[in-house]
Amino acid sequence: MVTKYAAIARDLSALVDSKEPGERIPSEQELAARYRVSAMTVRRALQILIESGRIEGIPGRGTFVREPAVTKPLTSTSFSETMRASGRVPSSRLLSAAIEPATEEECWQLGLEPGDAVLRIRRVRYGDDVPLCLEHARLAAARFPGLLGHDLDASLYAILRTKYATVISRARFEVAATHASPGSAQHLGIDTTTPCLRTRTWGRASDGAIVEHTTSLYRGDMYRLTLEDAPGGK
Repeated sequence: MVTKYAAIARDLSALVDSKEPGERIPSEQELAARYRVSAMTVRRALQILIESGRIEGIPGRGTFVREPAVTKPLTSTSFSETMRASGRVPSSRLLSAAIEPATEEECWQLGLEPGDAVLRIRRVRYGDDVPLCLEHARLAAARFPGLLGHDLDASLYAILRTKYATVISRARFEVAATHASPGSAQHLGIDTTTPCLRTRTWGRASDGAIVEHTTSLYRGDMYRLTLEDAPGGK
């Protein structure tokens, strides 16, 4: 048997689908009168939509339709591919790009030798002009000569594939919950209390070499990471 609040949540989901992000939906009092239920029942229905990322309540202002969150599978799919799959237009803003001596940690992460050079590329990644991710990629400079001469506002994986015949075929991920520093929050257009997801990615080429190590900070209010696993047979 479907509960009253679940039925209302389903009905409100259709209402949200008919509105644009940022549009206000009726207040708890208005919805309680419309459905002839208590404010508590309406509140439980709204909470379902809040937890699913469909709406957000702003104290003193009301409840509004949210921009749909991006869902990214934990695979070697690039940011640009993820954006296109979600119906968004990807873009980037380059913050810095340089060739510098690799640190001891970077040598360990990328399998480099002391004294080797590393490419460091920092970008803000956008979907439909909304900042979603702050990205810091590190790559072995010797493997990708001239990389900084390419358009680094474009997909980095596409550049590696088309200009260097390097395809990121496998990746390892680490994910942690965090908050943005004041500087990072400014780049992402959020405040420092907004939950974020920090990922570390090690991308391997088809020859098995780790060619890319990237740290990314995703907006937790706009991004979902998914993992699909199939149980192994006996």
